[in-house]
Amino acid sequence: MLSRRDVLFVLGALPAMTFAAESTAENYDVIVVGSGAAGLSAAVSAAQNGSKRVLVLEKTPTLGGHTILSTGYMSVLVHDGADEATYTKAVERIMEVFLKTGEGRGNPQLVRQLVEKSEDAHQWLSSLGLVWTPQSYQTLAGLTSRSFISSLVRAGYDYIVTLNKAARMHGVTTLLNAEANLLYVTPQGAISGIRARVNGVEKMFTAKAIVLATGGFGGNVAMREHYDPRLDATFTTTADPYREGADPATGDGIVLAQKLGADLVDMDCIQIIPFWGGRLTDYVGADIYLTGEGRRFVNEGDSWKHIASKIWQLPNRECWVVTDSQSSKGASRSVKLMKDIVQKADSIEEMAAGMQVSPRVLKETLERYNRFVREGVDFDFGKTTFTQDISQPPYYYGKEHLYVHYCCGGLRFDERARVLRKDLSVIPGLYAAGEVTGGLHGADRVGGWAITDCIVYGRIAGKEAATQTR
Repeated sequence: MLSRRDVLFVLGALPAMTFAAESTAENYDVIVVGSGAAGLSAAVSAAQNGSKRVLVLEKTPTLGGHTILSTGYMSVLVHDGADEATYTKAVERIMEVFLKTGEGRGNPQLVRQLVEKSEDAHQWLSSLGLVWTPQSYQTLAGLTSRSFISSLVRAGYDYIVTLNKAARMHGVTTLLNAEANLLYVTPQGAISGIRARVNGVEKMFTAKAIVLATGGFGGNVAMREHYDPRLDATFTTTADPYREGADPATGDGIVLAQKLGADLVDMDCIQIIPFWGGRLTDYVGADIYLTGEGRRFVNEGDSWKHIASKIWQLPNRECWVVTDSQSSKGASRSVKLMKDIVQKADSIEEMAAGMQVSPRVLKETLERYNRFVREGVDFDFGKTTFTQDISQPPYYYGKEHLYVHYCCGGLRFDERARVLRKDLSVIPGLYAAGEVTGGLHGADRVGGWAITDCIVYGRIAGKEAATQTR
């Protein structure tokens, strides 16, 4: 519960100078809350744009947030020497996909800026030392081949290592086990500081600008159930699929900003995906999804929302995922094999026995699919991306389930990453980036653009925050 003193500060009834005088507050130019890709991008950007004292507060004992756990595909619109008319058409096409996937709820200005700045963000990471694989991929639910990655098994880790190295080089201070719990403002409503519990001790920090990059609220069951009653505690998240730890994405930044009157948007748009079960690949074209009878039921390259809606209709909300030895497996391969989540089979008959399906049906399914691959046309479900057939043993198969993955809703923000109130006025000095924000993706997110979102708007937030201290 907030004390009377806390409430007065939050409401701006006491001047910021009183806060500074009455405490042993540490003084910074910019404070970033959260150390995922968005937070670290903001911290580095603030330092690069002139902020001398930048602080990152991370509530867990380690850096990285959800980013360090992610597959790490980053979607980029590469200019590649195209004339402006061609480039503009490409931007418009991507925007159409975004707005269609988001069911018209995404902010076109935010989407346009994301797409247009994606290549610069990609190059910025390269300038910080990130090395990319040479080819692009169609990431799952990406709908087209424009996603880049540093490694098939550690891309999320690579982002965090690269950004943290840059942050340290620029003199950014990082505090772990530091859970922010209150924002302070001046009588005029501008940001003046923040309170955090650091290793169990309450500390206060002053700053004229604060960037919230705390991620979504998928790990907060009560909050997500409030907005989507279906997503009760029986659903785990992709950050903690086997209930072996705790998902740190609990809506902290949303709660902090709400106390200052921040508006929320699209909070009911929570993405659920099949991820930590039988799937071993993180790109489209190398696996198929099957019913309990061994038949395909969906275009595996479609949007997550469409795929999830089809899985919802299956018994026990689960399906089989099948690939073979030709595919490039993701980082989860060893874990899933060790936990017997995924099985190997040397023949279709052995796989059918393990799946308890008819070998005749399974063989017919694979033969029909492989014919589509050869012809380049999926006459059943309209799949358009094929990287291989599924014909070379050993086969890999496992049951896939639905997991809470991404919150498309959060704090309403503008093109300058400023947090907005319900009347669309700006909360001076408060910025946000990454999954803590809402209004960009709309009802659903196109695959591969979450990391891009974090980098693009993290950089903007950091740069804008730095202007508060000049």
